[in-house]
Amino acid sequence: MGEGVVGSKREMRRSVCYRLLILVSFIWFRVATCSSFSDMDALLKLKDSMKGNKAEDDALRDWKFSTSLSAHCSFSGVKCDQDLRVVAINVSFVPLFGHLPPEIGQFDKLQNLTIAQDNLTGQLPKELTVLTSLKLLDISHNSFSGNFPGEIILPLTELEVLDAYDNNFTGPLPEEFVKLDKLRYLKLDGNYFSGSIPESYSEFKSLAFLSLSTNSLSGKIPKSLSQLKTLTYLKLGYNNAYEGGIPPEFGSLNSLKYLDLSSCNLSGEIPPSLSNLENLGTLLLQMNSLTGTIPSELSAMRSLMILDLSFNGLTGEIPESLSQLRNLTLMNFFHNKLCGSVPHFVGELPNLETLQLWENNFSFVLPENLGQNGRLKYFDVTSNHFTGLIPPGLCKSESLKTFVITDNFFYGPIPDNIGNCKSLVKIRASNNFLNGTIPSGIFKLPSLTIIELANNRLKGELPSEISGDSLGILTLSNNSFRGRISPALKNLRALQRLSLDANKFVGEIPGEVFDLPMLTTVNISGNKLTGPIPTTLIHCVSLSAVDLSRNMLAGEIPSGIKNLTDLNILNVSRNLITGPIPDEIRFMSSLTTLDLSYNNFNGKVPTGGQFFVFNETAFAGNPNLSFNHGSTLNTVAAATAPTTCKQIVVIGFFNVYNMNDAC
Repeated sequence: MGEGVVGSKREMRRSVCYRLLILVSFIWFRVATCSSFSDMDALLKLKDSMKGNKAEDDALRDWKFSTSLSAHCSFSGVKCDQDLRVVAINVSFVPLFGHLPPEIGQFDKLQNLTIAQDNLTGQLPKELTVLTSLKLLDISHNSFSGNFPGEIILPLTELEVLDAYDNNFTGPLPEEFVKLDKLRYLKLDGNYFSGSIPESYSEFKSLAFLSLSTNSLSGKIPKSLSQLKTLTYLKLGYNNAYEGGIPPEFGSLNSLKYLDLSSCNLSGEIPPSLSNLENLGTLLLQMNSLTGTIPSELSAMRSLMILDLSFNGLTGEIPESLSQLRNLTLMNFFHNKLCGSVPHFVGELPNLETLQLWENNFSFVLPENLGQNGRLKYFDVTSNHFTGLIPPGLCKSESLKTFVITDNFFYGPIPDNIGNCKSLVKIRASNNFLNGTIPSGIFKLPSLTIIELANNRLKGELPSEISGDSLGILTLSNNSFRGRISPALKNLRALQRLSLDANKFVGEIPGEVFDLPMLTTVNISGNKLTGPIPTTLIHCVSLSAVDLSRNMLAGEIPSGIKNLTDLNILNVSRNLITGPIPDEIRFMSSLTTLDLSYNNFNGKVPTGGQFFVFNETAFAGNPNLSFNHGSTLNTVAAATAPTTCKQIVVIGFFNVYNMNDAC
C-alpha cells in the first residue's frame, strides 16, 4: 500500500517536470521566435532608413522578409549567434544615402557594427547606448554631422575599436572616450573637430592607436600624451594648427612605432629626446616650420625605416651619425636649407629606396656608390648645386622609377644603364651641363612617361627606332641635336608635349608628327628646318599650341587650319612662308596668340572675327602684306625688327657653357 502511494507520487512528479519542461521549451521557443523576428524586422527598417531616396533598388536587395526564423542570418553582411540573434552588421561600400535609424538599438547582442563608405548623413541616434556588447564601431567615410555625442558611447564598456574617420563631425573632441577602459583604437581624423586636444586624453588605459589628423585642432600638443605607454601609433597632423613645437616628452613613448606630426604648424627644433624611440619605424615631420639642424642623436633610432623632414627650415649638414640607420628605406629632406655634401654612407644604406633632396643648398659631387644597393626607386636632387658626374649605378637592379636631377651643374654623359632601365617612369635632367649622346635605349623604355633633357650640351641624332606607349612629354630643347627629326616619333601614341626647339635639326618636318592622337603642344622652333608645313597639321585636332618659328619653312599655311578648334597659340614667325593669310582664321575663336611676322605673306590682312584680337605686330616684317585700310606694314616692321643677338656665356663648375643666341 505504502509502495503504491510512493509510486504514484513519483509518477506525479515526473508528469509535473515533463509539463514544466514543455512549458519552458515553449516559452524559450516563443522568446527566440519573437527575438528572431524582432531582429529581422529591425534589419528591414534599418534597410529602409539607410537607403534613403537616392539609393539604387538593388542596394541590400537580399534583405527581404521571410517566415523562416533564420532567414535574416543569411542577409549580406549579417552574422548571428546560435540563438539567431544578430551579432555583426557589416555594410560597407554600398551606395546608401539615408541615415542611421533608432531601430539600431534593437540589436542588443551586437558586437560589430561596420557601416563604412555608405554616404549616410544626419546625427548618430541615442539608441546606440543599448549596444552594450559592442566591441567594434566603424562609421568611417560617411557624412554624419553635428557634435559627436560622447554620452552615447559611455555605456559601451566593451568597445575596443572606434573608427569615425572622414565624416562631418564638429565641436570639441569628446572626453568621454577616456572612460572606455578597453578602447585600443581611436580614429577621429578627417572631420571638423576644433579646439585643443584634451589633457584627459593622457588617461587612456589600453589605447594603442590614436589618430586625430585632418581636423581643425589648435592649442599646444599636450606633453601629457607621453603617459600613453601602450601607444604604438600616433598621428596628429594635417590641417591642424598647433602652437609651439614637438613635446620633448614624446621621447618616453617607448612602445611607439609610428609618429606622424606632419603639416600642423609646428615650430622650434627637433627634440634630440626622440632618439629614445628605439621601436619607431616611421617618423613624419614634413610640412612644418621646424628649424635648427638634424639632431645627430637620431642615429639611436635603429628601427627607423621612414624619415621625412621635408618642407621645413632645417639647416646644416646631414649628420654622419645617421649611417647607423641601416633600416632606412626612405630619406626625404627636400625643401629645406640643408647644405654641404651628401655623405658617402647614404650610398651604402642597404635598404634605401627613396632619396629626395630637392630644393636645398647641397653641393659637390654625389656619392659614386648611390644605387649600388640595388634597391633605389625614387631619386630626386633637383635645385641644388651638385656637380660632377651622374653616379653610374643608379639603376643597378632596374628598380629605379624616377631619375630627377634638374637645375644643377652635373656634366658628362648620361650613364648607359639609364637607357636599359625598364622600370623608369620619369627622366628629368634639364638645366645642367650634360654632354655626349643620349643612350638610344631611353627612347624605347616601356614605362617612361617623361623625358626632359632641355638646356644641356647633348648632341647626336634621334634614333630611327622609337617606341613607348606611355611617353607623354619629350623635351630636348636648347641642345645640339642634329640630323632629321625621326618619323618614328609617330610610335609615341601617348605623346602630349613635344619640344625640340633651339637645336640643329634639318630637313622637313615629318608629317607623322601630327598623326599623334593626344598631341597638344609642339615646339620645333629655332632649328634649320625646310620644306612646307605638313598638311597633316590640320588633322591633329588636339593641338593647343604650335611653334614652328625661326626656321626656313616655305609654302603656305595649310588650308583647313580652322579644324584646330582648340588651338590657342600659333607661331610661324621668321620663316619663308608665302601666300595670303587664310581668311578662315577669323573663325578660330580659341586662338588668342598669333605670330606670322617676318615671312613673305602677301595680300591684305583679313578683318573681322578673331582678327580683332591680334596686334599689328603679329603681321610685321611682311613687305607684301597690307591692312584693309591701305597702310603697309613697313613702319611696324621697322619698329619691331630684331636686334643683334649676342652669345651668352654661363660659367659653371669646371665648365664654360656657350648657350645658343636667344633670338
